[in-house]
Amino acid sequence: MNGSRLVLGSADLRDDAVTEPLLDRFYEAGGRSLDVANVYADGESARAVGAWLASRSVRDEVVLYAKGCHPPHCSPSLVAAEVDKALADLGVDQLDVFTLHRDDTGVPVELFAEALVEQVEKGKVAGFGVSNWTMLRFRALAGCLGGARDRLVAFSNHFSLGEMVTPTWPGCLAMTKEDLDELAGAGVEALAWASLASGYFAGREVPSWDSPANDARRGRARELAEELGVSPAAVALSYVLHQPPHVLALVGTRSNGHLEEALSAREIRLTPGQLAWLETGSRE
Repeated sequence: MNGSRLVLGSADLRDDAVTEPLLDRFYEAGGRSLDVANVYADGESARAVGAWLASRSVRDEVVLYAKGCHPPHCSPSLVAAEVDKALADLGVDQLDVFTLHRDDTGVPVELFAEALVEQVEKGKVAGFGVSNWTMLRFRALAGCLGGARDRLVAFSNHFSLGEMVTPTWPGCLAMTKEDLDELAGAGVEALAWASLASGYFAGREVPSWDSPANDARRGRARELAEELGVSPAAVALSYVLHQPPHVLALVGTRSNGHLEEALSAREIRLTPGQLAWLETGSRE
């Protein structure tokens, strides 16, 4: 599997001794996609990533998915400032993808579209996307972009083996498999945040995924992991990586052990029957 389909999140990274070795290992293992956000430690995470990019001279090889406009900054009038903050913190001249971190459904999508396209025209952003938006709002945004439609390249909601029961944070939304199909038809990447359900499939008890159905899926992941000689978390992450190629799995960690576990998920090969069983408990 393409290493770039595994996207390393930076929410837990800081300007400390952990970050550079962790990013080095991710890069050495073929990882080429990083997720950053202005809201992560008020930019410290992005600055740590930027320092690593500069010290290793690998900027041209790495795709940066940068998020901005998290509440209370979720406004078309603040898009330019949020893009500039991301550029400054990362120390780069252009963002590969700038994603609106949240939506304000009281704002016409046309205003967000104008603000995003302006950043493309200024050369500060190569492409853009949205996170925690409904598909209805996404369609409306795509429909008003005109000749800039090809710059709408990313959609990032939650997706994992588990179904999110309650929002992890206010305004968080999930993707269905039907949504994934629609995004594929639109030529848009689907970035699955919390692809391990915030550690639920690693054994943590996480209220947002606490349900009998998810507990059953976790049990099946454990059973299959034992059969394959891998960890349940690796099986759950592999499930996401076995979705169509436009689906990218976001994982965030500052643990070498957890990173190795995530990297190992790329080597697992699941059959259609195993995938169906993980989802439903039926191998048919």
